[in-house]
Amino acid sequence: MHFFTKKTLSIFCGLAMLVSVIHFHPLSVQADPTESVTDRIYGNTQYDTAVEISKKGWDYAPVAVLATGRNFPDALTGSVLAHKVNGPLLLTESDHLTPAVSAELKRLGTQEVYLLGGTVALNSGIEQSLKDQGILPRRLAGWDQYGTAAAIAGVATPSSTQAFLVNGEHFADALSISSYAAAQGIPILLTRSDSLPAETATALAQMGVQNVTLVGGTAVIKDSITEQLGKLPQPVKVTARYAGYDQYETNTTVLNQLGFETSKVYVATGENFPDALAGAALAAKDKAPILLLPHAQLGASTTTYLNQKRTSGSAFTIFGGWGVINYKLESIVRTGVIQSRISLQYTQGSVQGMLNQVQSIPSPATDYADLIAPSWYYLDDTADGNVTGGWDTGTGDYSKFTAAAHSRNLKVLPVIQSSWDSGKTVDTVLASDTARAKLESQIIQRIQRTNSDGIVIDFELMSTATGPNLTQFMKELYAQLHPLNKLVIEAVMARTGSETWLGEFDYHALAQYVDYLHIMTYDYSHSAPGPLAPLDWSSKVLQYTRGQGVDMHKVLLGLPYYGVDWWTTDTGTNPTYKRRSGGMAELLALAKGPVQRDSSQIPYFNYTDASGTHTVYFDDAQSWNAKLGLLNQYNLGGVGAWSLIWTQNPTSSNAIFPLLKQYLR
Repeated sequence: MHFFTKKTLSIFCGLAMLVSVIHFHPLSVQADPTESVTDRIYGNTQYDTAVEISKKGWDYAPVAVLATGRNFPDALTGSVLAHKVNGPLLLTESDHLTPAVSAELKRLGTQEVYLLGGTVALNSGIEQSLKDQGILPRRLAGWDQYGTAAAIAGVATPSSTQAFLVNGEHFADALSISSYAAAQGIPILLTRSDSLPAETATALAQMGVQNVTLVGGTAVIKDSITEQLGKLPQPVKVTARYAGYDQYETNTTVLNQLGFETSKVYVATGENFPDALAGAALAAKDKAPILLLPHAQLGASTTTYLNQKRTSGSAFTIFGGWGVINYKLESIVRTGVIQSRISLQYTQGSVQGMLNQVQSIPSPATDYADLIAPSWYYLDDTADGNVTGGWDTGTGDYSKFTAAAHSRNLKVLPVIQSSWDSGKTVDTVLASDTARAKLESQIIQRIQRTNSDGIVIDFELMSTATGPNLTQFMKELYAQLHPLNKLVIEAVMARTGSETWLGEFDYHALAQYVDYLHIMTYDYSHSAPGPLAPLDWSSKVLQYTRGQGVDMHKVLLGLPYYGVDWWTTDTGTNPTYKRRSGGMAELLALAKGPVQRDSSQIPYFNYTDASGTHTVYFDDAQSWNAKLGLLNQYNLGGVGAWSLIWTQNPTSSNAIFPLLKQYLR
């Protein structure tokens, strides 16, 4: 992005304002306007995630439920109780009340808390901490998880003709049924695989249960349990069994068989219990299901369920950060593509101009884009690590933009660029531990303040000697942002290995500390007419990258949406050119004669007017198609496209967006 600098900011802003008034005609590539909105509720730990879930669902809760976040058995059936008392299910350490939970109880105005499990699960010190806050603790516990589940059911559903029965040694089946059971006020009780615990039998009798539904196959609840239920003094009949070949198929069987409201679908990992357990209380408020995901490839039943709900317009909310449900799995939830490539789309210009650029993406936007990178920030020339923003006079504009992108289910990763007034700024900042720390702190603060989803680092003007400091900076920043579930992308200048410069960009080292490495394979011709991204040059860059041992799935191919009109009045052998950038449609309109193609299939033409002799190079559907073919050739992670300001004309949009969908989706 190095031709867009602070010095030219006002020019581009003006251009963006002009473009922003273009009337947008319906694009021929538009699909169904209904988009599957995906939200994520998360914290740095499972305890923080439970608190964030509580904040999402409750402004006031006189009664809350508290369980350990360390082990599942005692907490497994707590969602039914939480729904009964209309409060959240919070998680804490076993040996002390987590400060975040203490603060949340204060926010909620909680006066009473049910503790699930004995003093091994939640020790007596937690009771005292609650009392110190003026909160009455009530403990529900049994000798083991079966007794605890019975005690919980006795309070939550003292009378019920039906119940769900799940294996007490495995958490997934209980999580599958938890939000439905809570919403319907049906108790969940636990059993061993081959023997019905006495505590469970007693609870069934005391509640007056006549019918039970088994959740899980015969590997987790054997048929002998049915026989034992039928032989109780008050016989209980098994009326149904929801089961699949594993916990994930069992999960989708439950979700398909029962009457959930599916305008919202909550998603959690099936590999651990805390997020789904805390989330079940929130899902129950919406009578919504919780879909469980594995850590890797989805099974057929899960994929089918996601596709059906996405098509019907369900909105998805993910519980937990990227450590439990990574970005690739989120991409599957959003788009249905199992191995989708990333589409990083840059924006530039004024507030309204950038908003228009985001809105110009056809619907659903996730067919064409994943990440939006607005050009917001740059290093201040004080060279002390201070960050300056182009919209700092109206700081609310940042959040306005982020909200607009999020409403289209797109993530926002603002760009921070290096200073172009002084080549020493980046060198000075990155060489100083103090300045680096300040820079990292300001980046994190700005991401959090604007509710952004990560950052794109675009430091270009620096000396070769700064290379190790750049790598150290990325290492430090990545270590701080990833625990916050923020993406880190670095934009690097394109190298073929034959240059005598650009040694500051150590591709292999930098790739260790980013989610994606955006290699800016454009602006090849700058001071004289020529292609912006010739195919053979781009291929050489990728060959060099692969030869450096970079994981090519992390690499984003630079894709130019712009072309350049060069002109000169010189007639000598070494003329000096002026240049201006433009989009495909705008530049093509200047052609007064035939348009030719070079060996990379890139179109170009010449014309003459009063300002001089012009040579124009740009990209169109044919040359973009050739470039995008490199994605498969080198197994790349996606594209980084500069920039949406050049694609707002319908002619340009209709050329590029179908190709993005074809190659990325």
